[in-house]
Amino acid sequence: MLRKKSPSTLHSVSLVVLTLLATAAWGQRKVLYSFAGGADGSGPAGLISDSSGNLYGTTELGGSQAGQCLSIGGCGVVFELTPNSDGTWTDHTIHTFVGGSDGIQPHGSLVLDSAGNLFGTTIYGGTGCGGFYNCGTVYELSPDGKGSWTETIIYNFQGGTDGNYPQAGLVANGGNFYGTTGYGANTGCNGLGCGTVFELTPGQNGTWTEHILYAFQDGADGGEPGSAVAFDTAGNLYGTTAIGGILTCNPPYGCGAIYKLAPSPGAWTESVLHTFDCGKTGCFPSTGVAIDGSGNLFGNVIGGPRGYGLVFMLSQSTGTLTVLHSFDLVHGAEPGSTPMFDAAGRLYGTTGIGGRENQFCNNGCGGVFRLEQVGNGLAYSFVGLGPPSNGAGPGGSLIFDALGNVYGTAGADGAGGGTVFEITVH
Repeated sequence: MLRKKSPSTLHSVSLVVLTLLATAAWGQRKVLYSFAGGADGSGPAGLISDSSGNLYGTTELGGSQAGQCLSIGGCGVVFELTPNSDGTWTDHTIHTFVGGSDGIQPHGSLVLDSAGNLFGTTIYGGTGCGGFYNCGTVYELSPDGKGSWTETIIYNFQGGTDGNYPQAGLVANGGNFYGTTGYGANTGCNGLGCGTVFELTPGQNGTWTEHILYAFQDGADGGEPGSAVAFDTAGNLYGTTAIGGILTCNPPYGCGAIYKLAPSPGAWTESVLHTFDCGKTGCFPSTGVAIDGSGNLFGNVIGGPRGYGLVFMLSQSTGTLTVLHSFDLVHGAEPGSTPMFDAAGRLYGTTGIGGRENQFCNNGCGGVFRLEQVGNGLAYSFVGLGPPSNGAGPGGSLIFDALGNVYGTAGADGAGGGTVFEITVH
């Protein structure tokens, strides 16, 4: 059985001066499936699993090569990977997006409910706000128990105050779904709108109602929330924005922020927990945040003093942001997945480029990194994906199996459309 682990604590991270220690490679790479880039999809980003060990994910491109989909290389697919007794995996395309009202370019991880239905978002498509590509959707895929799946669009984004272009997956909590739109809600942020955080609530006869929990205003409070949100145990929501914050950094757009939404009767209150500055704490958050048992927030940015990105921890009790690791290209760069904790409290993530296999990919094929506490410091280790037959440009969510092995996706190379890979932990 594969499953996401509950966040644990890097226990004394906030109490020590962090020292990065060299460690040996900790895992062996294995490609479970290599996308050809045609009907089977191209550009996977993130995985989930069910209780039987099947893997589910989306590819942003590939699939249908007709209509609107032809000009962009396909509108994307939803896939299932099933393990076989001999250690191989079989790919099944369970839905092919065809554009228009069906949705275009699914992005972000899926959500699986207790009845076996899958839920996700498409950046474009639907019936809202007009235009060639429209403003995006939230969809449901329901199995019939015989190998077929039926798609239902449960929400069409309308643009304007409603928000548009959801670029991250959904988060389920209390029977509702929560997510973000990268744009819309007002005329700020260069006239495109600064984005929203939304809630979808189920109603009668399969209907869903959208509520805007927060509309980003003018950039100072953040802008373009392109990553999924995270809940703490008190019901507060946390996330990052790609721009906004200190608008004199990367003027006039800003360098990104970490925000918190606290629920209150009939409303949610936003507070900015941290604003990024390229020359100091890094800039341009590339992922959402993970939360440990003490309420500390962990995430990544792709810019910073060294230019390759870094991993940070923000202490809510002190307001202090600590750089846990600054990437150097040789050992990874441009982190692209929200950090994940394993059962032992070790922090994992991916980098889109970097690694010692630079001869195989331009600037390296990327890989998976691990941060763990060793004595009074942190040990950083990295497993690169190269050569390109293993895939390149990993991103999206990682998941773990019961043995602690890591599963993820690479968005390019392999057989042409990216890969699903496993790293066996030892």
